[in-house]
Amino acid sequence: AVIIPTVAADVGAYFVGRNAGRSPLSPISPGKTVEGALGGFAAAITASVILNHFLLDLKPFSGLWDAAMLGVVIGIVSLLGDLSESLLKRGFGVKDMGSVIPEHGGVLDRFDALLFALPASYYLARLLDLLPG
Repeated sequence: AVIIPTVAADVGAYFVGRNAGRSPLSPISPGKTVEGALGGFAAAITASVILNHFLLDLKPFSGLWDAAMLGVVIGIVSLLGDLSESLLKRGFGVKDMGSVIPEHGGVLDRFDALLFALPASYYLARLLDLLPG
C-alpha cells in the first residue's frame, strides 16, 4: 500500500523534473525542481488511488478518500526524505551515495523516501482510525 506510491513519487519527480523542470526547488539539492516535486506529488496520489482503491483494495487504505490521503502524505514526506538525504550528503561532502543505479544518486536514494513514508503512513492510518485497537 505504501511502497509503490512512494516509488511512483520518486520516479514521477525524476522524469517530470528531468523533462520539464525549470525552477530550482532548494539549494540543498540543486538538481531538484519545483516541477519535479509537483510531478512526484501527482504520481504518488495517482499510484495510491489506482493501486489501493481500484486494483488491489489494499487495507487499511482501500477507501478512495483514504487512498488519496495516503498519496498526499507520501507525496509530501517522500520529498522531505529525499531532501533530508541530500542535506546529509552535502554535510558529508558526498555528491553521490553510490553508483549502482546511475542517474538516481545511489542505493540510498531508493530508500530515503521510504524512511519517511512508512512511519507517516502508520500515523495517517492511526489518525484516520483505520487500524484496529
